[in-house]
Formats: sequence, C-alpha cells, structure tokens
Amino acid sequence: MDKVLEKAKELRLSIEQTPEYIEYMKNKELLENNKDVLELKHNIANLKTQGKYEEAKNLEEIYNKHPLVNNFEVSKDNLYELLKTIQNIIQ
Repeated sequence: MDKVLEKAKELRLSIEQTPEYIEYMKNKELLENNKDVLELKHNIANLKTQGKYEEAKNLEEIYNKHPLVNNFEVSKDNLYELLKTIQNIIQ
C-alpha cells in the first residue's frame, strides 16, 4: 500500500506542475482577489436574499461575462479534461 500511496503523491506533484493546473490556480487566485468580482458576487447574494431575483439575474449575466470569470472557467475546463484523461489511463 505504501507504494500505491507514494505513486499517488508523485502523480499529484506531476499534475501540479502541468500548465493546466498552474493556469487554473493563477486564475482562481485572481478571481478570488478581484474587488469587482467579489462585489458582484456580494451584490448578487444580497439581491437574492431580498427576493430581487430579476435584478440578481442581470448581475449574474454581468458576472458571467467578466473576463476573469471566463478565464477561470476555461482553465477549470482544461484542468478537468487533463484529470479525465489521467483517470482514463489509470482505469
């Protein structure tokens, strides 16, 4: 079992060095630390709690069109594809 655990750790370290993972983590950090994006998310949540769903929907559209959100989503999809490929190889 120790060999399997060691190989899993090696695989994780290898994944963390891929361009897909690096790009994902960079975009994740940018998204989580951007004041505009955070404000949009906060405003969307506030509108929903106030029952103003149409206004929240309008802000969600703006949020989803934000370049940082788009970049994050693309990098997330790319990382998912890499992980799916690895999964298929292991199976």
